[in-house]
Amino acid sequence: MLNVLMEKRKELVEEKKPTKERYNWRYENSISNGKKIEIDGDYSQWRINNILATYEGLPLVVNEVNIYHSITNQMHYDYLHGFIRKQKRWSKAESKEEKNKREAKEALISLISEYYKYNNVRAKEALKILTHEQIEFIKEKLNKGEIK
Repeated sequence: MLNVLMEKRKELVEEKKPTKERYNWRYENSISNGKKIEIDGDYSQWRINNILATYEGLPLVVNEVNIYHSITNQMHYDYLHGFIRKQKRWSKAESKEEKNKREAKEALISLISEYYKYNNVRAKEALKILTHEQIEFIKEKLNKGEIK
């Protein structure tokens, strides 16, 4: 085949796209499950703090180690490994439907607590016994005419 200048066309070589390496969870798993490992050059305090802070009961621990941000990676790992209780921790991604249901329920609890002047615990209990008509009445009473 010839190109526009009537020269022989160079064949295009398909370049392989570099594959993105998957994140290695060995540090987080080690901290959570108990086996101590050696720290390499790819240890990231920020990433480990960010991941561990999503689990229930760990944000306060992670915040405590964040206060001392200038510590070495080994000290950071040793603190978290020694302090955090060893157990399996699973985080399941929440679907959009589950998120919408949760947010709708939280909004109803907020309305009930505002209408009856209840705290959140009492509002959850009241939500179980209120009928659909009563909930609609509360929504109408507390409607402030805001734009959705």
